[in-house]
Amino acid sequence: MSISGSRAKLKDAHRQLLVAWHRAQDTWDDPVSQALWRKQIEPMESTLRATLNAMDSMNEVLERVRRECGDEER
Repeated sequence: MSISGSRAKLKDAHRQLLVAWHRAQDTWDDPVSQALWRKQIEPMESTLRATLNAMDSMNEVLERVRRECGDEER
């Protein structure tokens, strides 16, 4: 799978997590759920942004290498 394909899967998985979390919040909103959000899910936001940015950078480098090496088919 390509970096862009993996990036899309990662972003979609994050979206699905947030949808499930918001659905769970309809019936589960207590100190335990708030702690789970604060300690586990919320910190993923910055990690995810950094990961997606790194994937974008890696993809740019790979595209440049492919162009320079004459392998534009991938």
